[in-house]
Amino acid sequence: MIEALYPISGLFFYRLIFMGWLLLGIGIFTFRLEKRNHFVLRASGSVLASFLFAFIFPIPTPNPFYSAFMFLMFYIFVVFCAFFCYKASIQNVIFLTVFGYTAEHISYETYFAVANFVGLKDPYTWNNMYSTEGVSFFSNGWDELLYFAAFVLIYWGMFLLSRSFKNITNMRYSSLKTLLFGAIFIFVDIIFNSIVQYYADIRYDQYYIGICATLNVLGCIITMLFLFEVFYKRNVETDYKIMKELHKQEINQLKLKKETIDLINVKIHDMKHQIRKLAKEEQINEGVIENISNYIKIYDSSLNTDNDALNVILSEKSLMCSNKGIKFSIIADAGLISFIGEEDIYSLFGNLIDNSIEAVENLPEDQRIIGLQIKSQGNTVYINIKNNFEGEIELSHGLPKSKKKNPIYHGFGLRSIQMIVDKYKGNMNFTFNNNIFNVTIIFIREEQ
Repeated sequence: MIEALYPISGLFFYRLIFMGWLLLGIGIFTFRLEKRNHFVLRASGSVLASFLFAFIFPIPTPNPFYSAFMFLMFYIFVVFCAFFCYKASIQNVIFLTVFGYTAEHISYETYFAVANFVGLKDPYTWNNMYSTEGVSFFSNGWDELLYFAAFVLIYWGMFLLSRSFKNITNMRYSSLKTLLFGAIFIFVDIIFNSIVQYYADIRYDQYYIGICATLNVLGCIITMLFLFEVFYKRNVETDYKIMKELHKQEINQLKLKKETIDLINVKIHDMKHQIRKLAKEEQINEGVIENISNYIKIYDSSLNTDNDALNVILSEKSLMCSNKGIKFSIIADAGLISFIGEEDIYSLFGNLIDNSIEAVENLPEDQRIIGLQIKSQGNTVYINIKNNFEGEIELSHGLPKSKKKNPIYHGFGLRSIQMIVDKYKGNMNFTFNNNIFNVTIIFIREEQ
């Protein structure tokens, strides 16, 4: 009974080899995902469970369709192991594991195609994968070398390719149709490969087998390119929707805060007038009056530049800095940025100052310093903001990576800044030396 279910053949051992390459391929694409608690323990258990699952899976028949079913079960088992180890949606796990499986398949089929075309597969020394008369995976040393070279080189290429994923840890990928396409592709690919492998074992034709393996590789590559294209397209669309919604919110905030600040200024003006009147009538002593005046100054929008939008954002952020014990110095000639739209000014300076506040708010009080300048030299306008920081600054696609707790909005502030700079044909540069982060934006004003 046991011998019938587990015949000692090439396939008996190949199950474990396949599982090893599959785990490595999937790991290449998933290791950047956010990990669950006790990840090392989970991952170790998953690897052992995967090999055990492959080892105990019965192979009662050499039927290629049963072999296809077996490899499909291996893939599904590893998908659940990946979901067990990473904090990601099942859709994202499936998406990445499709790439991992395809990496294994491209590697094997590339090796198989080349080995057949160059004549390394000797039908007289290469035993049938399903045969119980002997186990031999390779015809000779060159065949074995080609096998490992194909896997190592292609897996290294896949590792480099996986690094090009943008925001891989927070993918917003949920296209059921595309995931279904990937799943169907894997299913068809497994069946096709099993049939070709079975045919190669019983009636060997090196050129026919080589052509089939080459077509298989091309099909895998086309599928990967398709999935990559869909992934980037969906991320761009989602990013655009988020940016559009954020911009809409900023416009509404600008209108609301304009009205609020105007109302506060009116009330403060009235309060100042009443305090002066009380002081003249000597109904309140001078010490109390001075304290009340100091409290009122905190809410007094004394930033009266020539630009209403700049007044609003600087007043708002000045109050925020005051509440957080941050020294915020401003030297701004608002007339220099009159060519920028009000909504863009609100968004540009709001995001710049927010990033600086985020960097300094947890520093020692004497280091909570932000400096903002708007100046010109000839027809060149310079916007400069600098602040202290601590720790390391990582760059992603040329922009500093956000440290916000909410990963959904990672990087949107900086991308919004970059979009506005590009819109007005400007330039933005970052420097971070001696724990001082410096952003300089340069615009060339057209001659009037």
